[in-house]
Order: sequence, then structure tokens, then C-alpha cells
Amino acid sequence: MDDVRDVWQRFKVLPGSSQISSPFALAGVSWWLDRRQPTLICEIGGGIGCASEMLCQWAEGRPCLVVVVEDNPWCLDQWRRNVRPSLEVRLAVTAPPWVWDFVVLDGPQVPPGLWERFLAPRTVIFVEGGRRDQRREIREALRNARRRACWASWRPPSRAKGFHVCQLEPTALERLWFLTVRLREWGRDLPARWRGRPIGKKAHG
Repeated sequence: MDDVRDVWQRFKVLPGSSQISSPFALAGVSWWLDRRQPTLICEIGGGIGCASEMLCQWAEGRPCLVVVVEDNPWCLDQWRRNVRPSLEVRLAVTAPPWVWDFVVLDGPQVPPGLWERFLAPRTVIFVEGGRRDQRREIREALRNARRRACWASWRPPSRAKGFHVCQLEPTALERLWFLTVRLREWGRDLPARWRGRPIGKKAHG
């Protein structure tokens, strides 16, 4: 697979690149894919295809299928231009009602019932950027469905916008690990807060 930075460099000069995932988030997705080894991935909000390209490269040669959901006509056209054809990826306007084991959330096109009915045991939900309202909706839906989950956020050294991860049905060791990540990120935020620097904002350049 190409280095995620190479993927980002290729997409950052394309039309619509102001909304693509950061190199930090792309590297995070890649790390979590390696950790979980999913077989059915749903990317919600394909945009112009930056994260989709990385997902496709990861899935190539693996027993894995990626479904990318995007309903904006301009983005659909750009996605088809930008993403290299792959047998492991499908582009859809709405997600089929399958049971996913890895979800990348980077858009609002969430099909009804996804969080309550269409997540496999131990699914990972990777949330690019902030998406506070959507994270709140996910938490509430999982709580109502009585699904156990733990959350943590990761930010780059600049403390700019990073990503959030939700692990369903976590083990005791995973709960402890997520707790240490939350404490570590809180500690790393403190110097920036003391200096009055914004936390979790989009980086430029």
C-alpha cells in the first residue's frame, strides 16, 4: 500500500480538497484497520475519495469489501475520477443493510438504524474530525441498544483536529487502554490550553 502521506499529497491538490482527511487521521485509520482486520467496511461520506483510496489500497488482496456512501452529485463525480478502480470497493448513495465490522464516519449520510441494528460484535467506529453531534447520537443509540462501548480521541502534536474511536464490546484490557489514552490526551492538551491555543481545530497547510 502507498504511504498514507502519498495518498494525501495526491488528493490535496484536487478540487474539493479542503474537506479531505488529514494525514494524521489517514494514518489512524490505517493503524486501526491493521489492528482489527475487518471484512466489511462502511465509509460514510466518501467526499472526493481521499480516505476511500486509502481504504481500497488496504483492502486489496484481503478478504474484505469496502462500501463507500456518498450522495452529493458533485462529490460522486469527483470520487469516480479520483479513486483507482478496485474489485474491493463499491460506491453507493445509501448503505445496504449489512452488518458492518468497521465504520469510518466522515459525513452525514447515516442510514436509519445503523448504530442500533447493523454493527457486528466488537465493531470499531472511526470518527474523522470532531462531529460532536453525531458522536452524541451514536452514544445515545448504543446506550438504547444496550451495546457496551468505550471511546477515546487522538490528536496530533499540534493539538489540531484528530479523530475519535469507539470500540464496541471492549475487553477489560481495552477499557483500561482507552482510559490511559484519554488521560494522555488530556495531559497533552494542558500546555496548549495554558498558552491559549485552540484544541481540536482544523489544521491549515
